Amino acid sequence: MLFLDLGFNMLKGNLPTELGSLSKLQGLILQVNSLMGNIPLSIGNLSSLQNFGTTRNNFGGTIPETLGQLRNLKMLVLTANKFVGTIPISIFNISALALLDVAENQLEGGLPGDLGFTLPNIEGIDMWQNHLTGPIPESISNTSNLKEIQIDQNNFTGKVPSFSKIRGLYWFNIYLNNLGGEQSTDMDFLCSLTNSTKLELLAIGENAFQGLIPHCISNLSTTLSKFWFVSNNIFGTLPSGIGNLLNLEILEIADNNISGNIPSEIGNLNKLKYLNLGNNELLGQIPESFANLTLLIKLHLDNNNFRGLIPSSLKNCQNLLLLNLSNNNLSGYIPPEIMGLSSLSIYLDLSRNSLTGSLPEEVGKLENLGEIRLNGNRLSQQIPSSIGRCISMERLYVQDNFFEGPLPSIMSSMRGLQVLNVSNNQLSGQIPKFLESLNLTNLSLSYNDFEGVLPTGGVFRSAISTSVIGNKKLCGGLPNFQLPKCYYKESKRTRISGIAKILISTISALVGVACILSLLYFFWFRQNKNASASSSSEDGFLHVSYHNLLKATGGFSSTNLLGMGNFGSVYRGLLDQTQSVVAIKILDLTCEGAPKSFIAECEVLRRIRHRNLVKVLTACSGFDFNGNDFKALVYEFMSNGNLDEWLHPTASQYMERKKLSLLERVNIAIDVACALDYLHHHYEMPIVHCDLKPSNVLLDDEMNGHVGDFGLARFLPEATHKLLVDQSSSVGVKGSFGYVAPEYGTGSAVSTQGDVYSFGVLVLEMFTGKRPIDDMFEDGLDLHRFTKAALADRVEKAIDPILLQEIEELEKRRTIAPEGKNKSWCSIKDCLVLMIEIGITCSFESSNERMDIYDALTKLQGMRKRLLEFIVTV
Repeated sequence: MLFLDLGFNMLKGNLPTELGSLSKLQGLILQVNSLMGNIPLSIGNLSSLQNFGTTRNNFGGTIPETLGQLRNLKMLVLTANKFVGTIPISIFNISALALLDVAENQLEGGLPGDLGFTLPNIEGIDMWQNHLTGPIPESISNTSNLKEIQIDQNNFTGKVPSFSKIRGLYWFNIYLNNLGGEQSTDMDFLCSLTNSTKLELLAIGENAFQGLIPHCISNLSTTLSKFWFVSNNIFGTLPSGIGNLLNLEILEIADNNISGNIPSEIGNLNKLKYLNLGNNELLGQIPESFANLTLLIKLHLDNNNFRGLIPSSLKNCQNLLLLNLSNNNLSGYIPPEIMGLSSLSIYLDLSRNSLTGSLPEEVGKLENLGEIRLNGNRLSQQIPSSIGRCISMERLYVQDNFFEGPLPSIMSSMRGLQVLNVSNNQLSGQIPKFLESLNLTNLSLSYNDFEGVLPTGGVFRSAISTSVIGNKKLCGGLPNFQLPKCYYKESKRTRISGIAKILISTISALVGVACILSLLYFFWFRQNKNASASSSSEDGFLHVSYHNLLKATGGFSSTNLLGMGNFGSVYRGLLDQTQSVVAIKILDLTCEGAPKSFIAECEVLRRIRHRNLVKVLTACSGFDFNGNDFKALVYEFMSNGNLDEWLHPTASQYMERKKLSLLERVNIAIDVACALDYLHHHYEMPIVHCDLKPSNVLLDDEMNGHVGDFGLARFLPEATHKLLVDQSSSVGVKGSFGYVAPEYGTGSAVSTQGDVYSFGVLVLEMFTGKRPIDDMFEDGLDLHRFTKAALADRVEKAIDPILLQEIEELEKRRTIAPEGKNKSWCSIKDCLVLMIEIGITCSFESSNERMDIYDALTKLQGMRKRLLEFIVTV
């Protein structure tokens, strides 16, 4: 046997020491299994071994010193395990070694000073995401065959040596270390990289580099496509020669002290997709040459000193998903062309500038936009009614302006709106009742001129979620708002006039009632006749009509309203046919995409059956009493609501409900993973959910999780032939802001890995208690990076305080010795670490780095077993 490949199986347990007897073995590949324990010392007996790979297992302990005996070894890949300690010095003496990959472990210590002499044939050094320290050896300059160095996310320090002799280098990543600090010579190594004529990626961000930005970056190879320079202490001006790097797709120089104007030559970079110059000291005007950057997807120019007008030439950037010009000194009107960029879908931030005039009517073209920030400007006049067409909007910030008049009634169609802040304007009139029916979690109407009765439904039930202070003409509302009671004064003449109107109305009503009763009897008779004929059919499938559902929900009463989504409302109902409580989803057919959503959900739910999927009982497609199209879906009722309500309860729910325990969260995560595993792997063709989030995870009597809402679901054979390059298709799979996979925003096809990303975010949210759109996540920080940083430091920094409190109570009840308590905390901490690791691995930005949902499920089930063993002993 010359080559043994056991990769991508479900192998468990330890490696047998007998492996060492396979002396003629040249290749041993064990990647992506669940193997554990130490690598046996007998591995050193495989004297012919050339390739050894253990990527993504659970191996632990130290890397065996005996690996250094393998003098023929060319590729050593130990990525993504749990190795600790230092890298054995013997490995650095394997002169044949071409690839050394020990990334994603918990290794520490430094690199040997003679590395460049003992590894003359090395081509790849991958050591990212460990705890390595010390300097990068100067001898590395002698590794003339080096093509790739990835040592990011460690604690390396000191000056970066010269790489001038290494001409074949194409991947250079030293991101997130503590390199630099000598100021005048910190950036010399950049100039040495100008000899690397194949350089594609250069990532030097989040270090301690100081000094002037070197002009030699203009001479870097034109093959360079990704350049990360973020979060250092670099100053000086941006060289005009930056325009020479014609193949740049990503340029990020944010969070430095760069000053001066942006050179117009930046317009030469017509392949740029992501440009981030935020948080610097740049000034002058935004160059008109930005019009040439037609492939831009994300543009950050925030927190600088730009002046003048927003260039209307940005209209050429027809692929923009995100535009951030906040915290500058921009003035003048908002160009209508900017508001006409229908591609914008993540957010548009023009806040904290000096913009004037009205909000252009073209804002209605932003139908796919998730968030808009216009706060802190001098905008005036009325908010245009066209804003009601922004049906995907989840957050709208227009506070601290001079808007006037009433809130447009058409905003009632913005069913996805969760946060609305219009405070500190000059808005007037009554507070619209439709705000009660929106899915708002945070509403600020403060310091305006609203008047009349404060509503009491929806978001107005909570004085924590809603702010109305500074509106002196408001009255009523719930007691917590502490508003004066409403008093109505009527003159004698008004009362007489009112009595006359009542008499006229009463007479008219009596006539009308007679007519209506006749019509209702006709409809009732016809519908009941149809219903009795169709409610039970020979095939045993439950049939329902509009009349049945109207009656079941009490006329679609607001008291039976369970929630509202993008395409309709969900009611609690009692069906006459079965005398059972059900959940009834009524489609709002005026919403674009609702009919397609209905068809998609029917197509998926009629085929699939799984204990962790919401069971659909029947569907109704017909007409209401006015002859309008009517479509509805009837589901099994879930008595414990959805996961979002448990993770982020309102003030009233917080007092009424018990908190989700650690074990309950683990069980729900496993339930969701089981559902996705079935959809992805165990149906006749893969199904992609496309909108996984906590509000679409429903909980039954026993707190079991059920995935629902398949309105955006796709069968994979269809999806793989349908790239998301046009607006109609991208809307269909957009998902929800914060949970949608990043590759969907760049036009990638739908895939099961998109669901895995959403699952990863959901897991992180479940165990941190933080939404992915939490206000704390700004300036490049997101839930993934936040938890990843905490994992490297102290995982408890990121854990939901409710869970930490539960663990403390478990520890108090555990009557064992003090050393046992420490051990028990470690066992729980290991479980928490694993949960966070699963969430992080599933939510990597690159889809290729995410684990399969089956692997996530397997790890979750193993972790639950360990957790149960601990809890049972308490």
